[in-house]
Amino acid sequence: MPYGGALIVFGAVFSTITALNAVVIASSRVACSMGREGQLLQSVGQIHHRFGTPFVAVLLSAVVMLGSVFLPTQSAGNMSSLFFLLSFIIVNIAVIRLRRERPNMNRPYKIPYYPIPPILAIVLNGVLAVVLIGFLIQTDLLALLLSVGWLAAGAVMYVALNKYRGRATVEEPQTTPEQPAGDGGED
Repeated sequence: MPYGGALIVFGAVFSTITALNAVVIASSRVACSMGREGQLLQSVGQIHHRFGTPFVAVLLSAVVMLGSVFLPTQSAGNMSSLFFLLSFIIVNIAVIRLRRERPNMNRPYKIPYYPIPPILAIVLNGVLAVVLIGFLIQTDLLALLLSVGWLAAGAVMYVALNKYRGRATVEEPQTTPEQPAGDGGED
């Protein structure tokens, strides 16, 4: 097959574009939910009035993705792998927390042998993350430093947003009950 190499390259590029599209869609939905829950700015959780899409979150995700274009491909891939492992850990922790904090919540899907699968997933993804971090220390320090910086920036933003919201709540003027009708002297 004389064009076999070109076919493989086309398949790889198509696969990469498809995966990036899924990441943009998923990350924008996560950002939108975080905006609605108050973990990001509320504007990130806005839905477009006409198209019904989280347009601010999509734009935010696009900016992050465009910023990653300037990274070496290997570093961007390594960061992505690390963040996927961390997100899998967080999802499984959330499963356990939701089961404990909201036991009566409607769950159309039951996890067989609960809590073994989420605990096993947390442990195994944690092991993979530690192995990946060890690999990054030896081979791609840039990806590791950028990942730590990204997590630190997120933590700082989260704490600052909570302090800002806490201050805004304290500074809200106390409302007094309105006077009943007829007491204002109007006739």
